[in-house]
Amino acid sequence: MKKKLLATVLSVASLSAASVFAVGPDSSGSGTQDYSFILDNGNSVSVTQSSTNFKTSGTHPSGYTINDGSKANSNTNIQAKWDYNGTSIGISTSSPYLADVIYSDGILTNTSAKVTSNETAIVVSRSMGNGFKFFGGLRLNQFKANINYPWVGGAANPTFAVAGGYQFALDSGTTSGFAIGAAYEIPQILLRASIQYNSEIKHANAKVTETLPGGGTTASDPNDLIAPSSMIIKLRSALSPRMLAFANWRSSQYKKFRVHGPVYTGISGGDLYNPESGTDYTLGLGLKINEQLNVLVGTGRGQATDTGGLANALVPFKGTTFNFIGGTLKVNDRVELNAGYSVVTLGDDTASVPDGAAPFTDNNGTRLSIGTKVSF
Repeated sequence: MKKKLLATVLSVASLSAASVFAVGPDSSGSGTQDYSFILDNGNSVSVTQSSTNFKTSGTHPSGYTINDGSKANSNTNIQAKWDYNGTSIGISTSSPYLADVIYSDGILTNTSAKVTSNETAIVVSRSMGNGFKFFGGLRLNQFKANINYPWVGGAANPTFAVAGGYQFALDSGTTSGFAIGAAYEIPQILLRASIQYNSEIKHANAKVTETLPGGGTTASDPNDLIAPSSMIIKLRSALSPRMLAFANWRSSQYKKFRVHGPVYTGISGGDLYNPESGTDYTLGLGLKINEQLNVLVGTGRGQATDTGGLANALVPFKGTTFNFIGGTLKVNDRVELNAGYSVVTLGDDTASVPDGAAPFTDNNGTRLSIGTKVSF
């Protein structure tokens, strides 16, 4: 029973140890697209709601303040699993990519981006004896994006109305990929080392619509719209009967991912969004307070490859660092409640904006997650 109670504290790691867009638009840092829940024992259903709120403000080269344009976003993660004779079958659904930004100052007035997504994974794990388990399954991935650049309308759009500028809409459609992984466990000390690979997913049927200043619309298919592959490595072990340490590491390969429209590329010569690959890591300790309560504390960092160029004004920061605290409360033998809170610092960066380059400094954010897990 003590081992089971202490092990449950790990679920909070995925709730609160989530940096904000540490690499590309990943929504949950090292917990993004992590399907290792399938390795746990027993039948269960868990629902987690996370809300992220952060600030991105800067200074335009003309001297005026670019006030915070980021809007709060939320992510619901649902996971369910069933065990049968050494085999576990599970399903997970969440939003791996999220963004919601709209500015209201100067030439950036009404410049905005909104990204929504869903990934549903059907996964299976099988115990092979001697502490080894293998897992994997099918992933169904889709995302949508809307980007507005009213400033493209120039003098003909003095009020920076969305309809008077450039508008971009993307619908990737739903395409499948896979996840595969392996783990080694020593239950007596709660040790688990696991590795998971998520394949890249090419969205061959993605649709792009570009609306030009004046209302002309162009529909086209984007080239090589590829959702990134990723690798996740996790390690946990008990340090004492009441203390558990863990480390999570994730690498996202965004090098092949480009958001672009043929018309915009013709106007500007560049992409709307072209993030760099990078890594996220999380380190933490789980502490058993009593038979009902566990707490979790930790820290982490996310960092994309630094090319030395200017950042995108819609993601105007260089990496993130964060500290978090969380806890699980065992209500009874079937029900657990959990919660986590993160404080995030966004790395200073300089972003490309119309008429020059704008420094974005001293920005931060918070993330609150609450959830419940029911075992049956």
